[in-house]
Parts: sequence; C-alpha cells; structure tokens
Amino acid sequence: MITRHNGGFVVECALDREATRRGLGRYRRQAERGTWAGAALVVLALVLLLLPIGASWATDAAAGLGVAGLIALGVALSALRGAVRMRRVLAAGSWSAHPAVAVVRGGMVPPSLVLGDPAGGRAWAFVLAATKQRYERVLPGPDGVLWWCGDPDRGGVLAPPGGEELVWARPVRGHHTRNRTVGLAAAAGLFDRPAAVGPEAVRGWGTVTPEAVASETEPSESRSPEAQAPETQPSETRSPRGRHLPTYAALSAAAQRQALPAGGRGPRREADVRVVSWWRVRSLRRLSGLSRLLVSPVVVVTGLLMTGRPEDYPAVVAYAIVALGVGVVLYSGRGFFASGRGTASALARAARAPEPVPKRYVLLFDPLGGAPVLVLFPYGGGPEDLPEAVLRLYAPGTPKEPRKGLPAAPSGPVELRGGPDGATGPGHGAPVVVPWIEGRPLWPCGPFEELAPGDPAAREYLARLAPPQGVPGVPAP
Repeated sequence: MITRHNGGFVVECALDREATRRGLGRYRRQAERGTWAGAALVVLALVLLLLPIGASWATDAAAGLGVAGLIALGVALSALRGAVRMRRVLAAGSWSAHPAVAVVRGGMVPPSLVLGDPAGGRAWAFVLAATKQRYERVLPGPDGVLWWCGDPDRGGVLAPPGGEELVWARPVRGHHTRNRTVGLAAAAGLFDRPAAVGPEAVRGWGTVTPEAVASETEPSESRSPEAQAPETQPSETRSPRGRHLPTYAALSAAAQRQALPAGGRGPRREADVRVVSWWRVRSLRRLSGLSRLLVSPVVVVTGLLMTGRPEDYPAVVAYAIVALGVGVVLYSGRGFFASGRGTASALARAARAPEPVPKRYVLLFDPLGGAPVLVLFPYGGGPEDLPEAVLRLYAPGTPKEPRKGLPAAPSGPVELRGGPDGATGPGHGAPVVVPWIEGRPLWPCGPFEELAPGDPAAREYLARLAPPQGVPGVPAP
C-alpha cells in the first residue's frame, strides 16, 4: 500500500512486501534448523559420555561434538533473536533506497557500509552483524544502491533492491572511526551519485520527480476517465512510464554504469561446440559436473594410501577420509547422471541450432550474488523499445574473476539459437535458448523468460537489476 506522508509517498510497511516476508521467513527457518542441529549434537555428546564405552576416542568425540553443538546452538539462538528484532523493525517502518559504498577494513572484519541521505546531506556508517556468507549477499551491487529500514542511530535492516536478502546493521561506534569511514566513502564518490529511487517509484524509469510519483500513485477515483481506462488509448500514444517497464535507453545506461573497465587477458579459447561433442568443451564439462566427478576419486585413493601406513596415520582418520571420499564420489555422480549430463547435452544441441534469431541485448548483473543477466530487445529497434525477455547466465569466469569471458560491450547485437527441448534442459521443459555474442556462446542457467509490459513481477525484477536513478544532487521522492 502507498500513502501520502510528510509531502511524499512512502510504502506503508516494509513487511507488506511479499519478497521481504519471504526473506524473513527463510532466515527464521534457517535459524530454527540450526537450533535443532546444535541441540542434537549436544545430546549426542552426552550420550557418548554416559554410555559405558570406556574408550579414549569416545571421550574425544564427545568433547568435539559438545563444543561444536554449543557453538552452533549459540549462533542459531542469536539468529533467532535477530529474526525477532528484524521483524519488529520491518513491521514498524518502511523501506527507503540510498546510494551505498562498502568500506573494506581488511582481515576477517566485515566491511562497513555507508549510506547516503540525499534529503539531509548526511551519511550513515553501519557495521553488518552477519556471517561472511550472508553479508557478501548484501554488499552494494554494480549500481551501488541498498534499501534501509530502521533507525540510523540504533540500527536496522539492510537489503539489496527488492528487499529479500535481509541483514541486521548497527551504527559504527566511535566518533573518530565513524568520521574516517564516512570520509573513505566520500572519497569513493558516495556524494556524487544520483539519488536512489525507492520501492514507491519502481513504476517509472529515468529521472524521477515527486510529480511523477504522484501521478503513478494517485487514487483511481481522482483520475480522469481517460486515465482510468488506458486500454482505450492507442498504444503509440502511451508514454514509457505508462507501459511500466524500462526502455532500452534506460537499461543500456544502467548496463554502462555496471560495466567494469576493460583490461587484462581475454577468456581462454575452448573447443567449438558446433564441431565437437559437448564433453570436449571445457565450460560444459564444468557446468555438467563431469570435471568434479573425475577428480573426486582422488580423496578415496588418498584415504586408502593412509590405511597402509598405520604408523603415520591413525586408522580412524584414514577410514574417515575414505568414507568422505566415497560420499564425494556418490554426490558428484548423482549430480552428473541425474541432471548435469542432460543439461550439458541440451545446451550443446541448442547452441548448434541452424537458424539464429537476431536480437539486441543489455547485460546487467543481479545484486543478489552478481549473476549476469541478458535483457533482450527487438533487433533493429530504437531507444524507446521495451524488453521482450530475460535470460539468466552462468558466470563464465573463475571464482576470482567471475566476469571473465562475458561480452566486452554492455549492450549490442546477439544471436539466439535453440528452441523447445526436453525436461532435462535448464528450464525443465521451457525453451532452451543459447545466446551467441562476439562469436562465443554464453550458457544460460535458466529458461528463456518472456516479459509482459504490465506484469508487476517483471517490473520488480528489472528494478532490482537496474535500480531507477534520480538526478545527482536532487533528493529522491
């Protein structure tokens, strides 16, 4: 729900958003599972201590299980407390969008996050209360925008655009530390960025003004009959704002902002999937899990070699490594034969399709994990064209350089090859489509998803990929 408040338009409650409720529920369930797992380890440790085994290994195992269980229980109970605290804050406040900069302090210390406040000309410095795995998912994306809900002086909830991945943030303590953190963010260009546009103005793209937001959120009773019946208006007279989705010009500008400077070596050359079997293509071997399956027996062999040297390695350690290796082999084999092999084969067949379909692409990056996404437009159109579909991609590079191998240009022509495929494809029955850009295929990790101009889910998704921008120096509505 959107209501007028203090001359502007704000979302009634952050918890009203379905994505926010979904993210909070997922976080709470993970904390509950951690609590049960920690309690189970503690109980198992007590059982080992109370049973009349009398072996030293049982005492050592009980001690290890007890310590691990207590640590897991403490972390999980703290997360449960955090879920309650986040729910209280999200139920009482609304989301607001802010330009953001991460200030890395080095070592194992989580980075600080500095949010800009265009309306007041201030900046807020926060420390993330989360594990490394969680806080990495809410670091500012390529557009440097985060959503905030809470009290800057007491703490609150941070999330990437969309409001689904939630992390608790508390203010940086200490006058000197806070000023130094804000100064580093200012040097990184925090105050030179456009004002971020929040959830209340997702309907429009481009330069956003309070009047534009008012026109989008005005109750239907107060609008003219023409505004209440848009279906009676010719499509060519509608403005891009009325069509609800961003144009090619708006998304290509966002792609230009998100692109990294060119440099370094290009991607490694690999076999052409059009002339060789799929298993001879390096990237398809990796995606299918074949490379992992071929390497996994090394752990089993290592454990077997250790069993032959009991004077150097305790038998329990050697057999544990053998058991671990067998588990890795079984897990890798199941993934490869159940889905990996079929997915790679379907991608190879689609990439060899004889009749390509020309389109235009815009390359954006999902702030949740940084995965590349192609937004597709009609070929030969103009800057006001609306997107037709999206195609999520596997990152072609290495863990250290995930973008290595992506197109050099953030937008341009693309050839789509493929069509309907079986359920073994990445879309589970949806069309398997492989884009070719700059003479190389890029492998999709999801189906070819068509977009409807009036679909609110499509609007939300594109707003997450390319948060709408205001005018530098002008507060967002």
